[in-house]
Amino acid sequence: MTDLPLAPPDPGHAFLDLGERLRLRGQLEAALSVALAGAGRYPSLAAAHDLVGRIRADQGDDDGARSAWIAALECDQGAVGALKGLAFLAFRRQDLAEAERRLEAAALEAPRDTTILAALDRVRASQPAFREEPIQFDDPDAGILLFDAEGLRLAGGVGGAAADAADIAAAAGLGLVREADRTVRLLDLGECRHILVEGSRARLVAAPVAPHGGVLLHRPVTAPAGRVVAMAERAVAAARRWLEEAR
Repeated sequence: MTDLPLAPPDPGHAFLDLGERLRLRGQLEAALSVALAGAGRYPSLAAAHDLVGRIRADQGDDDGARSAWIAALECDQGAVGALKGLAFLAFRRQDLAEAERRLEAAALEAPRDTTILAALDRVRASQPAFREEPIQFDDPDAGILLFDAEGLRLAGGVGGAAADAADIAAAAGLGLVREADRTVRLLDLGECRHILVEGSRARLVAAPVAPHGGVLLHRPVTAPAGRVVAMAERAVAAARRWLEEAR
């Protein structure tokens, strides 16, 4: 989990490239000297502390690696290498909850990084089985809403809200799906699978069920983002079956 490539260094930060090359060659003491000197010269550079963390981890110094990666996050809360490194340390000491939390944060920063997604799969596979919530389109309180290609609510709700609020949510869900699909096409990112929206009180996932509209999943902000997304994917599969049966 610690081998995420460093970003291309700034010309003034050539020590990052040198330190990484030495690390990959196994010259850890030399690499550490370079990295520590660079971190001392650029104390607010997250990549410098990230490099120190990688080297410390390779040396088996978990405490030193953790301190370095925490320092990197203090410089940049979205430092992917530091998040991934802390997840690696948590996984090594079998703190699977922290490992999952760190990797979810890293995945939000780098959603196309397949190494992070693979690491998340390994962490989740190592956890005790948890009971999956059922997908219920017939219960408005279940927080799962199915809408059609016109933005009209077909079934479900957004957690106890009145029907008119659910209708508004359905139209908003269609808007989210359309804008997300338009954005990924403009940026040539491939197929839009879902969009995750994180608010101060809730997490929402809108996902297309082409060509029939989509689903909107509403969960409390305390719900792990990865599990919310996984549940949304199950909801999409269930929505396809529901639509086939409704024809």
